[in-house]
Amino acid sequence: MPVYEYKGFDRRGKKAKGLVTAESAAAARIKLSQVGVIPTDMRETRDESRFPPTNRLSPLSRFRRVHPSEISTAMRHLSTLISSGLPLLQCLTGIIDQTAAPLLKKVFSQVKEKVTEGSPLWSALSGYPTLFGSVHVNMIRAGESGGALDVILERLADFSEKNSRLKKRIEAALVYPTFLVLVSVVILVFLMSFVMPKVIALFQGMRAVLPWSTRALITATVLAKQFWWMMPLGIIFLVIMYSLLQKTTRGRRSLDRLRLVTPLFGTINRKGAVARFTRTLSVLLGSGIPLVQALEIARPSVGNVIIEDSIRETTRLVGEGSDLAGPMKRSMNFPALVVQLVNAGEQSGELGPMLAKAADVYDGEVESSVATVTALLEPVVILGMGVVVGFIVISVLLPILDLTGNIK
Repeated sequence: MPVYEYKGFDRRGKKAKGLVTAESAAAARIKLSQVGVIPTDMRETRDESRFPPTNRLSPLSRFRRVHPSEISTAMRHLSTLISSGLPLLQCLTGIIDQTAAPLLKKVFSQVKEKVTEGSPLWSALSGYPTLFGSVHVNMIRAGESGGALDVILERLADFSEKNSRLKKRIEAALVYPTFLVLVSVVILVFLMSFVMPKVIALFQGMRAVLPWSTRALITATVLAKQFWWMMPLGIIFLVIMYSLLQKTTRGRRSLDRLRLVTPLFGTINRKGAVARFTRTLSVLLGSGIPLVQALEIARPSVGNVIIEDSIRETTRLVGEGSDLAGPMKRSMNFPALVVQLVNAGEQSGELGPMLAKAADVYDGEVESSVATVTALLEPVVILGMGVVVGFIVISVLLPILDLTGNIK
């Protein structure tokens, strides 16, 4: 349904502005007049909240998307308003007024319209899958059914914020190694583009036999100058191939298997997938969602097809009456600690808290593993750059030293 942005005056003559959802501009004016608002300016805003796959988005469209932190903040504010005893429609109005992101404001305006028409909140939010995933929708549905919507929204906000914090820590840890790599590439390009051509011109006037290192450096410089265009072309080719593989089932499966067996990074990917799955499953179980349904909802949070297949098989076996720890152990995709905690949780009836402990453990291990890898990358990048620059310097100096020795 279209969303209209309006400006006008209320019954007291004060300025009023906001968003209204209606079938047409005329219907929007009628709806505003019913609440005592006289619009002086009205225009339809684009509905970019759904982001269907068939839409052709402009290159800048990704920058207009809603940040996860804005959604978690909105969930927390909505929880606070509901816990104060206000009606849901009034709470949604408060969220619309508080939200600064224009796109999220439009989404909540449409959600409020659907709730006004009689839809439950979870059903209204399910129309925006790119903003509110299956975890959000099913937890809110459980909260509405159990009369604990404010508690569920608070858990959702905590869940989203923990994931965001871990992601930010990982990104922050990778900033310095990435900076070192970029600086090294810039220095190498500068040497090969501006310094080496002048050195080559000097050596071409010398009739002496050049060392093998100097000849190799000259050959590399000439090839880089003639075929420089192959590097960006190769990068574009790799990006296209990666995108094509991601779109096919077999290609994505191969890439995900490679992510799990890559030295150093494979362990980090596996621990990260386990942490996401256990935390999501813990939150879902704590919200009162049955185990089989919670497993099915939490499965996409893993982000790896290979582990998702194990969870799918585990879900099937649990649905047939099996316990959870047994299939997880047989799948070989879950660490022994997770299996032991799940087994202890099932025996004590505290499966949700045990899964939360497992998530905390592996979140910490992912963080420490990333810190270790980045600590190793820094000296490796510096050493590699030192070797390259040293090779260039030696290759340039050797012929000059030979020439000065001959002159003496």
